Amino acid sequence: MSILGLDIGTTGVKAVVFTKEGKFLTSAYREYNLNSPREGELELAPEDVLKGAREAVGEVVALTSDDPIESMSTSTMGELAVPVDENNRPLGPAIVGFDSRGQEEMEEFKTKISNEDVFDIAGHGINSYHTLFKIMWRRKHEPEIFNKTHKYLCFGDFIMASLGLEPHIDYSMAARTLGFDIHEKDWSQPVLDAAGLTESFAKPIPAGYPVGKLEAGNCLGLPKGCVVSGGLHDQPAGILGAGIKPGESMLATGTVVCLGVRLQDKPEPGPMRANNLCYYPTFGDQQWISIAWNFTGGSLLKWYRDTFGAAECVQAEKEGVDPYEIICDKLPENPTGLLILPHFTTAGTPTLDPKALGTILGLRLTTTRQEIVKAILEGVAFEIALNADLMSKSNIQIQRYKAIGGAAKSKVWMQIYADILNRPVVQLEVTEGAALGVALLGAYGAGILKSEDEVYQIIDERTREGLVFDPNSARVKKYQDRFEIYREIYNQNMSLNHKLWEVIDRE
Repeated sequence: MSILGLDIGTTGVKAVVFTKEGKFLTSAYREYNLNSPREGELELAPEDVLKGAREAVGEVVALTSDDPIESMSTSTMGELAVPVDENNRPLGPAIVGFDSRGQEEMEEFKTKISNEDVFDIAGHGINSYHTLFKIMWRRKHEPEIFNKTHKYLCFGDFIMASLGLEPHIDYSMAARTLGFDIHEKDWSQPVLDAAGLTESFAKPIPAGYPVGKLEAGNCLGLPKGCVVSGGLHDQPAGILGAGIKPGESMLATGTVVCLGVRLQDKPEPGPMRANNLCYYPTFGDQQWISIAWNFTGGSLLKWYRDTFGAAECVQAEKEGVDPYEIICDKLPENPTGLLILPHFTTAGTPTLDPKALGTILGLRLTTTRQEIVKAILEGVAFEIALNADLMSKSNIQIQRYKAIGGAAKSKVWMQIYADILNRPVVQLEVTEGAALGVALLGAYGAGILKSEDEVYQIIDERTREGLVFDPNSARVKKYQDRFEIYREIYNQNMSLNHKLWEVIDRE
């Protein structure tokens, strides 16, 4: 008996198959491209995502023919919504959350309803990355698509519809649209009225709720009778799959860097609103999570590799090793004299500033390549430390970090995190955390697993802890001094960066 977790991301989709006990069996991945029609605009073609899912799932179905897949659920990137007609056929691309469109519409929305009221309803403050503002933009600039649209489906719902099922959206994904009442567990009429929109989303359901059984010949090639259940937004899926408990945080460093916490209680709302933090439902009755993130995470190191690391890439190819091993070799032991503000793809929390730009402070003629590389790792860690500090003002205390994602394998980066966060950082030996979490939700919805406790028990068994990186007290003090300066960089440079952005935008 095997179970499938389908992890639908911004740049690719991964199908991962496990046993019902959570043991990894096989996986397949397909990549697709983000499209950028104009500067600052990012879109994803639903046909590309569906093709990628079809190929990835088809591959794992073929590899598990002796042990057919009996359940499926999805981990899904946030905010993106596909406009579809009455037959659930896509009418246009999905606009990415950190696409620059929706700013004017957001300002219009703010005149109709307060940020405080929206936060109290939706658990999120008002920001242009939310789905509502992309739809409002479409109403004004693409009326030919807007007027034909029957529903807006996030990608988990879109996959359900493509499989021939009535599309449903789980509570966590619904919360990322901004149009959802996280307390009433339904679409919010006051928020939709302020946006001038009618309710045109899928029906909300709890994570793990069974939606239906598949017929033979479905678009993904899954076996007849496979049960599809409600999944999760990708970050709560990662928090679930990493076995995060109150007082701990998922520290996920991929293209984006994200910390995610499972809450003991509802947080203090004032500091959450002031710092663009959020909270929303996850799997389980009255279970909540909060996340903070920066859009530039591991992508900043990739930028260095692609822009300045040609020699290291050649050396890595000769030696048959990962280029990052060469790039991160022989870095300075102590904190650098550089501070890098990692806003190279706009800013995440707490500013959520679409006009933010990256900054490198402290360059000298004596600055070395190794210092710049280490400062990149430090800058990403400083941004997470800033968010953790702001979370603490809402009574969210993080005592321990569990690291997942590609960067979690780097001992150098994990030690930098520990020294800057001044908390232990644990390398988590978990296979495909987000996919594991939703695969088990699918099994729960299908009745293969009988209780929420059984889901959490399997996750605890599968998330073994690896190396623990404790803070180095001498380096902690040096980093704390630098952190006080780091706090000021964004505010001190915001006006200049915005002016530069406007100049670039006009050209």
